[in-house]
Amino acid sequence: MKILLIDADSTIPNIPLMKLSTYHKDKGDEVKLVRANLPYYPNRKKKLFFPEEADKTYCSVVFQGNKEYIRGKNIIFGGTGVDLTTNLSDEIEQGEPDYSIYPDNDTSYGFITRGCIRNCPFCVVPRKEGYIHKVADINTIIRHKKVKFLDNNILAYSKHREILTELVEKNIRCQFNQGLDIRLIDEVNSNLLSKLNYMGEYLFAFDSWSYKDTIEEKIEIIKWRKPWQLKFFIYVHPNMKLEETIKRVKWMKEHKCLPYLMRDISCWDSKYSKFYIDLAAYCNQPSFFKKMDFISYLEIIRNRYKDKKRIDDNIKLWRENE
Repeated sequence: MKILLIDADSTIPNIPLMKLSTYHKDKGDEVKLVRANLPYYPNRKKKLFFPEEADKTYCSVVFQGNKEYIRGKNIIFGGTGVDLTTNLSDEIEQGEPDYSIYPDNDTSYGFITRGCIRNCPFCVVPRKEGYIHKVADINTIIRHKKVKFLDNNILAYSKHREILTELVEKNIRCQFNQGLDIRLIDEVNSNLLSKLNYMGEYLFAFDSWSYKDTIEEKIEIIKWRKPWQLKFFIYVHPNMKLEETIKRVKWMKEHKCLPYLMRDISCWDSKYSKFYIDLAAYCNQPSFFKKMDFISYLEIIRNRYKDKKRIDDNIKLWRENE
């Protein structure tokens, strides 16, 4: 049988597709992966993708709305962008991922735990994966010299200290790229995090200005941090007060932490959409964020736009709400 795997929009190797590849290759089937490379951003141009015919076709979609751009007959769809209930069979799930279908990849990916203890309104993890629970050991995930763990809240797992200790003792080059819950930082796990052979910045989240006091308390426990070594996801929704979003951004600069502005999809249709776009461009480029304030950045990019009023409006919004 000819098996076609379609990766609609993943930015990293897609684990379910890799496990499907292993399953079908073990059965003697011919497997081919194609990547549609559909963007998440709703304001980006998207082309229709017409896959070649195969005996069986699977398509994984991460972001909602992208399924409609994959056109073909008898395609089996799955992924968070399709629904939260479709899962691989136990037999396929327990198989090893076939990294050969992503030949340029040099990093392992996987989950030690699934689920979360939180119930953030913008997050599908609790509905999709339930309460936090362990699903794999470290040694079953690592296939390369580097590994990125996709756990949504590893510090909430009751035995996370044992996991961090193992990573330290084995000197594994690693990253928890979905972020760490700073509200769960204590002296012990902070010390363990400092000893990891870590890649890039340590990622946390600052989703609401109401978390400020807790974050300031916890950040003092991370005594080993260097300037700009911590990065915080800054979730933004049109219903949030603009002044509180600006406060979070300014807090980042005052504490020499990097922000990564994560806009809810509804931001693109909001009255402040252009402000959010420019603020994200500023926050998500460390070379600008470290060296200048937002207004200085806007003056630098003024020549990009024929509509100079956009810059003036954004400067006014910032000043009115800071």
